[in-house]
Amino acid sequence: MGEAHSASILLGNEVLSSKTNETIIQGGGYPSGFTMSDAFGLINMTDPSKNKDEYSHTIGTPTHTISWFARANYSLLGRYLLTATFRADGSSKFGPNNHWGYFPAAAFAWRLSDEPFMQKTSDWLDNLKLRISYGTSGADNIDPSLWRETWTTEQIVIDGQTVTGYVPGDVLSNPDLKWETTISRNLGVDFGFLNRFHGSLDFYWNTTKDILMKVPCDASSGYKYQFQNAAQTSNKGIELSLSADLVRSKDFRLNLGLTYNYNVNNVDKILANVTADTHTGWGSSMRIPYYDYAIREGYPVGLVMGLESAGFYSTADFDYVDGKYKLKAGVPDLRTIVNYPSDASKALAAEGQVAFPGVAKFVDQNGDGVIDDSDVTIIGEVMPKHTGGFTLSGNWKSIDFSAGFTYQLDGKVYNANAMHSMMGNKDNQLGQNRLSYVSDTYKIYDVDSSGDLFLVTEPSALDALNKNAKYALAYSEYGLTTSEFIESASYLRLNTLTIGYTLPKNWTKKVGISNARIYFTGNNLFLISGYSGLDPDVNTNTDAGGDGFPTPYYDYNSYPKARTYTFGINVAF
Repeated sequence: MGEAHSASILLGNEVLSSKTNETIIQGGGYPSGFTMSDAFGLINMTDPSKNKDEYSHTIGTPTHTISWFARANYSLLGRYLLTATFRADGSSKFGPNNHWGYFPAAAFAWRLSDEPFMQKTSDWLDNLKLRISYGTSGADNIDPSLWRETWTTEQIVIDGQTVTGYVPGDVLSNPDLKWETTISRNLGVDFGFLNRFHGSLDFYWNTTKDILMKVPCDASSGYKYQFQNAAQTSNKGIELSLSADLVRSKDFRLNLGLTYNYNVNNVDKILANVTADTHTGWGSSMRIPYYDYAIREGYPVGLVMGLESAGFYSTADFDYVDGKYKLKAGVPDLRTIVNYPSDASKALAAEGQVAFPGVAKFVDQNGDGVIDDSDVTIIGEVMPKHTGGFTLSGNWKSIDFSAGFTYQLDGKVYNANAMHSMMGNKDNQLGQNRLSYVSDTYKIYDVDSSGDLFLVTEPSALDALNKNAKYALAYSEYGLTTSEFIESASYLRLNTLTIGYTLPKNWTKKVGISNARIYFTGNNLFLISGYSGLDPDVNTNTDAGGDGFPTPYYDYNSYPKARTYTFGINVAF
């Protein structure tokens, strides 16, 4: 096409097919010395009193995917760059009328620094490139049977005989299921100047529509829910990337790399009949509220629902009358959400009243004078808006170094570990991991000179005993999700540190080695954070409730990030 024009075309096809077949056999109580083969041969022959054998076989729904794609690239004068792509993807995971999805994309770039009218800037401007792009993509990472009728086995008694049959499952079929589609829009600029500084700045707006969600079914249908294309979300933000040669000399070099991302997530649309709530498991079924993560139109993903903490009741909230604490006018009482030891509540609380000094206190959202589950509100938006990192690297003579940092500004962590310690119910391993909190909790018992416990009742004595108390009484019948432990997720982490030393060549040549370098690398060496838990950058379970809805920044029974040290040597002969 000549020197001014350049073009290329790519055509392709992809076919994928998969299926699953799973068999599980488990049992116990076999004689010692049995091999696996021996046990398989005598399945169902073990002692039922010790452990009943279990056998299950599952055949997954086969999946088939076929894709056709084309890409065309065109360049004019090396300055005007155009790329266009088109995909046609077919998947058996969707209904018969929606197997196929069609996804076009295009991008245009203008190398502005190569224009003749920019020649006067060539002594300081190395690169200036403008970019704009628009594209669509589809997702089919779903269960292949969501659009079909599902069946399950059920044992029923007919004429005195137990019979196993197949009955419809919980999920109502939906032959209208279709592809989730993400629309990506980007406007960016690449730049470089003085042969020292380079970077890029991007503005993006991405929309994901037709998101698959569980939609409750009418009870009369006999089904619990149906999957539908029910929601739309968006992400808007800025991405900045910079690199700079700060120092360049014979013996010393210092380079800086910096990234910054600002992102705003939002649920743009959601069907009116969709209850997009899910639950975690830290407080068992007695947790209030039971559904502690929610998706709401007009809000970002990652809403935590719970009670807004007001600390704990103090003696100032009560009138002390006849040895009992009666709430003052305007101070709301608790109802049904806490149940502290009966001896304490009977001894301290006025008749018909739940609250007494030291009990967790919450904001009365509806102003009815009572704290109950109707006062549940949004207590945290966990997704951070500001994230990034920076790296310092370079060398001094034969010593090289690199330090990589990551950071996060704002965002929240749902510290379920702390809530379990403070608000967990009595049957859920009372005392587990509570030592660090209990020492700072409100106390209603003290120890006398003989070492015996006694209940403290008089206001001045309670105030003296709890002058340094930070938390409410560490016991409640119910698990309470409270804003007190929705904590800041901001942090600065030294993610990697490497220091190396290259041995002088006049040393290594003597032993037949052309190059040798010894080094030390450390990962996760330190963390600066105000979080009371181990690490704010945590996500214990991405689908805690099993409903397919996200539960980001949920910290419960999480393992800390590993800190590692590596010493090594690189040798070349």
